[in-house]
Amino acid sequence: MLFPYMAKFYLLISFMLLFSPFEATASTILTPQWENVTQQGEVKRGQGLYQALRAVQIDNALALEIINALSDEVEFSKLKVGDKLEATFNQHKELVKFSFSQNPAEKHIVKKIEGKWQYEFLEEKTFWNARILEGELRANSTLQSDLLAHGLSPSVVNEIVNVLLLRVNFRMNARVGDVFKVLLHERMFQGTTIQTKVLYTSYQGVRAGKHEAFFYEDAQKSSTYTAHYTEDGQALISSGLRYPLASLHVRSGYGWRRHPVTGQRAMHRGVDLRGRRGTPVHAVADGRVVNSNYNQFAGNQIAIRHRDGSQSYYLHLDRRSVKKGDWVRTYQVIGTVGATGRVTGPHLHFGFKTPQGKWMNPLNKRMIATPKLQGERLASLKEQISSIRGLMIDLEIIKDAKYLLAQIPNQREESIFEWDVLQFDDENQRVSLMAL
Repeated sequence: MLFPYMAKFYLLISFMLLFSPFEATASTILTPQWENVTQQGEVKRGQGLYQALRAVQIDNALALEIINALSDEVEFSKLKVGDKLEATFNQHKELVKFSFSQNPAEKHIVKKIEGKWQYEFLEEKTFWNARILEGELRANSTLQSDLLAHGLSPSVVNEIVNVLLLRVNFRMNARVGDVFKVLLHERMFQGTTIQTKVLYTSYQGVRAGKHEAFFYEDAQKSSTYTAHYTEDGQALISSGLRYPLASLHVRSGYGWRRHPVTGQRAMHRGVDLRGRRGTPVHAVADGRVVNSNYNQFAGNQIAIRHRDGSQSYYLHLDRRSVKKGDWVRTYQVIGTVGATGRVTGPHLHFGFKTPQGKWMNPLNKRMIATPKLQGERLASLKEQISSIRGLMIDLEIIKDAKYLLAQIPNQREESIFEWDVLQFDDENQRVSLMAL
């Protein structure tokens, strides 16, 4: 008699599990929770930005959103092989997070929050290490080959050589026995150099003479005045072009791209420079204003013809301060940054035509001499030169101390400190000796 009752009981329980609301809840609990999927990649040789983004499953339309969200913080025009990309997708295969990193200590991140991309920047703790490289040219050696032999990256070597090339004719005047000295400021993270500043370079020879160059860092971030100078403030900039904004940040480079408004692939005959509305725009060289008007696509625009026949173009201005026929001087304010015409936000489109009337990358222009530093900037350069010379003296003292300590027998086991490097704290840039 018990068996029929038990059968009925199990049948009732089964019926409840199949058709009651509890079934949906149980199903939800038992179903594994979806975990976001992350795609990682890096920029490879020959790839453009869109190609690199496609490698982490981001199509062109979505890539345009990401680029627009990051363009005020990241200069994609400086994309290089090895830059890291990371894309995170939810269970609906929707992109919810993207990160971009050009070194292991810094990461630019955008997250999709309530339908909008929100930006954040993560930075690991790093420190700055200063060191001096010295050498003497030997038979069959060059400054470039000797610097590479010291383990410097090709980009740093090129920076050093290009600065000295403006003062030294190596082809005609370099001789065996010429001496050089370089002061480097290297940003270190987990034992790896992730950034290098060339603070000082010198070259001396019988035929070449003696030449020095000092790195000046302007108080304004991304300032176009940040460069190498002689002690009296003469700029050692190979391009020599005064840029139209005091702070240079390329949002979109020259060449083929996806238009930020139309989304169509089109030739970008200039560069877009980041700038707040109302930021002064300067003429890059002396010249005559040949156009100052409004266009539905370019907005408020100005064109200037320079002495060599080339022309510079300034688009999307908020206001224009010069009219057609005016003669303008180098770095004269001609207007302000705006968002007029067909744009997504405030910026300056800067274009350049050769004397033959062909569009060119304005960042490659090499004709206009950069003026010397003056006023407060020249005074700041003098202060920075004094600090650079003082740092080199400190490093020489440390080197001599190491030599003297090495001559003391049987002392290393007795905790004698070996002063090895100068270490700089990121937060306050104060110098401290680091004992090993």
